[in-house]
Amino acid sequence: MISFFILVLCLRLLLKREEELKGFLLSLRLTLLGDLKMAAREQKKTEGGFTLIELLVVATIIGILTALVVPNLLKARISSNEANARKLLQTLRDAEYEYFEQDLNGNGVRDFTNLIGSSGVEDSLRDPRGTGDEEDALIDSTFEDAVVNDGDTANEANCPAPKAGYCVGWSGDVGSDPLSLQGDFGWEASMISAHTVGRKDFSIFADKVIKCTVTSQPSGSPGQFESTRSDPDCGG
Repeated sequence: MISFFILVLCLRLLLKREEELKGFLLSLRLTLLGDLKMAAREQKKTEGGFTLIELLVVATIIGILTALVVPNLLKARISSNEANARKLLQTLRDAEYEYFEQDLNGNGVRDFTNLIGSSGVEDSLRDPRGTGDEEDALIDSTFEDAVVNDGDTANEANCPAPKAGYCVGWSGDVGSDPLSLQGDFGWEASMISAHTVGRKDFSIFADKVIKCTVTSQPSGSPGQFESTRSDPDCGG
């Protein structure tokens, strides 16, 4: 049983990721089974093996370790996803202002855009002039499958390829008509699974300040893009 206690002492030093936890627990179980089988063979010669109580104690210790470590790793994962969601909005903010300041769509008017778009789609962040040239893109192609209802208001976080568990969408706080886009933009980020992927919805507007609010959705449900410009500042 010496190897069991060594593994327990190394737990906090070695485990930093959820994947490592799974590997650790599997290794721990296999090690325990190996130790128990070896000890059982030795005791079988004398006392007849481990008692049921001894086996239950070992199983209880494993259960306690799992209960203590898994929630902390889940919190760390959520924090990481939320940090990435803020970075998504920072990227969109910077792209919008480059599009605005340099009149990248070439229409002679400084305005923002409500389109993520794709290659060949003009007036979009992916291809402002519609040239199909990737060098003109203000954001990378991964945004194409992370956007919900591109060009219109997003309602539910259901996108083909979320970025760190979050989808992005145009905010209902901002109009999509040409006049509105001359003075404002609004992007939101919402999680695909509430309280398991993330706890907060985020938004950003032309004031460049990221806002956030805790989702009201039950655990496991898709986010509903609940953040608005009246929410408190959320860093970034």
